[in-house]
Amino acid sequence: MTTEGRSIDQARRALRLCQRLARWAAASVQASRSGQELSLRQLGALFAIREGLTSPGQMARRLRVTPAVVTGLVDRLVRQGHVRREADPDDRRKLKLALTETGTAVSQSVERSLTEPLAGELAAAEAAEIEAMGRALDLLERALTALEARTPKVTDGGLDGDNDVWGENTEEP
Repeated sequence: MTTEGRSIDQARRALRLCQRLARWAAASVQASRSGQELSLRQLGALFAIREGLTSPGQMARRLRVTPAVVTGLVDRLVRQGHVRREADPDDRRKLKLALTETGTAVSQSVERSLTEPLAGELAAAEAAEIEAMGRALDLLERALTALEARTPKVTDGGLDGDNDVWGENTEEP
């Protein structure tokens, strides 16, 4: 098999594994209720804010939903005490999103509830396998960074929500 053929096979495998990982994470969070009474989309929003997405527009693009959906999502997270809106110091007309202590604690708790069992499964691997996995993840991250840089940004509100952070396709009620 050629290098190109192996690359195509590995790309397909990576896509399938990413989808499986997202399904497992969503099912695990729902089954354990580690996210308390938050929807998967709300948890995805908390994770995104923790990763540095501070504007509602960025959030809409990340979650692949309309700005109106983000407004309702953030309203609920604010009412629940997980998120606060702050004035942008660079442009007072804009708002920034920030996690409260509770929002940070919930998002970290959910992350631990996913990371610990996965790390437990990986702990049985040989050190060389873990090192190889690290190199493979570095390669995947570089490839995704390059692809993202070449992919046009979606700026309109016509987003379909098919591939949000958790793979959940429904809008917030």
